[in-house]
Amino acid sequence: MIDIHAHLLPGVDDGAVTLSESLAMIRRAKEQGFRGIVLTPHFYPDADMASSLAENQKVLTALKQAVWELGIEIYLFLGNEVFYSQETLAQLEKGDYTTLNSSRYLLVETMRHSLDCYSFTVFLNQLRARGYIPILAHPERYEFIQKDPNILVRLIQDGNLAQLNLLSLIGHYGSTAQATAEILLTHNMAHFMASDAHAPKAYDRFGAALEAAKKLVGEKRVAKLLEENPQRVLVNEKIETMEACYYEEVKKQKKSLLGIWKKQLQIG
Repeated sequence: MIDIHAHLLPGVDDGAVTLSESLAMIRRAKEQGFRGIVLTPHFYPDADMASSLAENQKVLTALKQAVWELGIEIYLFLGNEVFYSQETLAQLEKGDYTTLNSSRYLLVETMRHSLDCYSFTVFLNQLRARGYIPILAHPERYEFIQKDPNILVRLIQDGNLAQLNLLSLIGHYGSTAQATAEILLTHNMAHFMASDAHAPKAYDRFGAALEAAKKLVGEKRVAKLLEENPQRVLVNEKIETMEACYYEEVKKQKKSLLGIWKKQLQIG
């Protein structure tokens, strides 16, 4: 498996704090079956809240050396999880942050609440017009997707992709995120699954989450989202997608007392 979203780079964001913690996370990832990890530190428009690309590259070099010295057989790549703002596009063109392994694929996150969907859609359109392929990180956690999952269908039809957090499937981010993740996964609205790991404990329930995913869509589909598609990202190849399906909410019919009474009369 290949993880395209993980906060393992030490000391650069809210993920691993020290080199030892980063190495512990890498060991856990390896134990879970990952053979490659894209390290995706947060990038925020405010320079004071974001590590520079040069700093990230330097830290990654040191981390790779430590991994090699310990004999851990795993591949590490660099990327960013980019927070959407009005400045994000200009900062990309300046080279302030990077895509996933320098490919066309860019991991993007946005506000979980009170999002201006129109402006965000315009931003995604601008990215694609410049040849990039946006991957929306953990859409199941965004309020606008939770309220209407079909918004994601339209974003996918435009040419965007989506990455689910695997732990969402076992309620790690709450019941609403879990229910939304299940909808997205079973309606072909997910192209990747990833850990979004910030600490070693993130891997404690990874096996259970993996089994939950397999029960929903089967092993073949899970392998596509955790192995085949991530591999295509690393080598900058096109992702073969299945057609996203619109979700239709099934509302439970409330039984009225009158209806129950009529049914009892018929039975009698």
